[in-house]
Amino acid sequence: MVKIILVGIIVALVYSQPDLRLTVADWLKVASDFLIESVQVKP
Repeated sequence: MVKIILVGIIVALVYSQPDLRLTVADWLKVASDFLIESVQVKP
């Protein structure tokens, strides 16, 4: 479920922004922060 959401987010970013490199860099930051928060929330 989470993987599908993350894939949807990156696909949306790739198609919405012309600068792919910047999009990937920003997405990696968001994804890493999201994963860290997810790990902290779950015991």
